[in-house]
Amino acid sequence: MVNRRLLRTKAFQSLYAFRQAERADYQLAFDQIADSFLPNLDLMIPKEQQMLKLDALRKLAEQRFEELFNLKSTNDDIPAEAKNAARFALESYKSYVKKDKATITDNMVSEVESVYDAYLKMLQLLLEITEIAVWDEQRRLVETDHRTSRLARNQVLIALKNLPMFTTGIIRSNAKWTEDDQNMLRKLFLEAILPDTTFQSYLRTTKHTFEEDLALVQYLVKTFVLKHHLIADYFEEKDLNWNENKDVLKSLCVKTFKIEKVEDLLLQPLALNWDDDKHFFVDLFNNVLDNDESYEKLITDQTKNWEGDRLAMTDMLILKLGLAEMIHFTSIPVKVSINEYIELAKNYSTPKSGQFINGLLDVLSQKLQKEGIIRKSGRGLIDNK
Repeated sequence: MVNRRLLRTKAFQSLYAFRQAERADYQLAFDQIADSFLPNLDLMIPKEQQMLKLDALRKLAEQRFEELFNLKSTNDDIPAEAKNAARFALESYKSYVKKDKATITDNMVSEVESVYDAYLKMLQLLLEITEIAVWDEQRRLVETDHRTSRLARNQVLIALKNLPMFTTGIIRSNAKWTEDDQNMLRKLFLEAILPDTTFQSYLRTTKHTFEEDLALVQYLVKTFVLKHHLIADYFEEKDLNWNENKDVLKSLCVKTFKIEKVEDLLLQPLALNWDDDKHFFVDLFNNVLDNDESYEKLITDQTKNWEGDRLAMTDMLILKLGLAEMIHFTSIPVKVSINEYIELAKNYSTPKSGQFINGLLDVLSQKLQKEGIIRKSGRGLIDNK
């Protein structure tokens, strides 16, 4: 299932993507200013002669844009063309950033929810294998011991196929395997599953108990659906965040088939309470952006020997996430937040970042608790001394 640790990682990745988008939007603003001062080739005035004036206006517009961007006042009297170009560029920049924030927020939620679509597709893979097993037997001209169609009588797979929520989920998410995928799936079956000794042993028995059927499905899931390189390569190509998501998928698939009887078979939820987790996830992301300047000041005031722009961007984002969580989420203990962002730093920043994040968040948490800025309640008071 999706857990808060994964959501913190997703929030960090989304903030990083947003910062990169901001940088691109900033450069687009300068490109827009440059486009405002291109020579008019329809005039009889030579291009080179026009460019002398246009370059001067462009530089003035860029200067005014930076002043407006950094909220600096100026008494310089510059031509209206330069003022207007700077103002329009700033308005465009703000519009681009607003759209990027909305897009990234939507995408980060849908990206997590798409993990569930991949889960359904992995379960559907079992049914695809069953159909290929029937096809394999039917295509043989001479009857052999490879009675692969027996897989289609597996009680657990039949129950999976008949689960209403599973059928609805496959249709909603369009998680079916396409005709283009069939060659890869047949290769998986013929070269890996069919020669497998455990599978061969299952095929030799005419009738199976529920326990035998369940054991085979669990074996297929652990050995082929979750581990075979053809399947791993397929999902890795489709999912840029496969390395983070694969553990969640493994947990969902394995838990699906931890049952005592066939009637117990149910789809696993994405999370125990996805509505609460989604709120935490989106609120954490937005809180960092809404309080960006105040969090940055807290960090830079505590690191006076370091200029803010000398801190790695990843470290700065992790510190801001840590502050947002400690201040804004009163039910999460401070120690839990610090430990989570130490782990995030170990995975996504420099080798020494974990220790740096630990020390700085610890100092900031004590300072902000004394000032009454961090106030915990309920479960947030646990181990908060």
